[in-house]
Amino acid sequence: MLKKTLIILLSVSLTSCGYFLTDHKYDYLKEREESPLNIPGNIETRPIIDYYPINSAEVNSVENEYNIPRPQQVFSSGTSNEVRMHKLGEIRWVYVETLPSSAWPMMNDFWVSSTYGLSQSNPNTGIIESKLIDYEGKESKLVMKIEHGIRQASSEIFVTHLVKQEEDWVRVSGEENLEQKALRNVLDYFASTPPSGGTSLVALNLNYGQKAALKQGDDNTSFIELNLEYARAWAAVDRALKEALIEVSDLDREKGTFYVNFSRNEERGFLRRMISNNSFIGEFKIEVKEINSNTCWVTITSKEDETKLFERDLLSEINQSLS
Repeated sequence: MLKKTLIILLSVSLTSCGYFLTDHKYDYLKEREESPLNIPGNIETRPIIDYYPINSAEVNSVENEYNIPRPQQVFSSGTSNEVRMHKLGEIRWVYVETLPSSAWPMMNDFWVSSTYGLSQSNPNTGIIESKLIDYEGKESKLVMKIEHGIRQASSEIFVTHLVKQEEDWVRVSGEENLEQKALRNVLDYFASTPPSGGTSLVALNLNYGQKAALKQGDDNTSFIELNLEYARAWAAVDRALKEALIEVSDLDREKGTFYVNFSRNEERGFLRRMISNNSFIGEFKIEVKEINSNTCWVTITSKEDETKLFERDLLSEINQSLS
């Protein structure tokens, strides 16, 4: 019995080896056309969905060409793990260079260990509420909102102090609220707590919704879309110009315009670098346009034809410095 089994296994092995050792490059010549597959009429077929459609309006019917738009441009927030506090009017927030899904578990731990306590948290909305606290004899609470920042892989953290009046929760205005104190504690917590590098799976949806993106319009013009109210969009562009060391010759906040002199770094020889580090390109007009209450566009125009080619380069410099 054993001998018979060995003979069978040996035969199978030799047959398999013979198939692989044989040259099969001309096997396709033996193929024959089969009859078409007949699908019964009672079977429901699903329509084919084109996930990457080509806009027929942009296709040149004569030359059969299609202009592919440029992809959105994003920049990393860097690797410095910077944490800082911003203020614009009565609004304050903490900027931290980490994704919201990574900031979420740290902020949960912050509220648990703080004197305010943790009442509830919702990773879908990024909102964390403290326990009820007494404020001048009234019930009040602190509400935190974690959002994606302007830069890629960054977070912005807001805290609002609410007090209960009858059946409604109303924000405590002025300098009497606890928002600045709470945000200062958040700043100190980020500064003293080493980053764990972990992320919360339930808060991954908070990583979407970046507030700035360099886009291209239907007429091939480029612009920066800021998902911010006008006052903050103006302040963000002003800060970006200063951070990028772009010279501002004039500005008008009411009209939303900056007039800048744009220079671009170039690779030069040693002697030329000692004389100048920049190559002057020209003068540009930057406009911050309010599209709606939460969206603004940043556009750039130039009077000279030879400088129009550098409009997107200037937008790229501003987009990289936005924070």
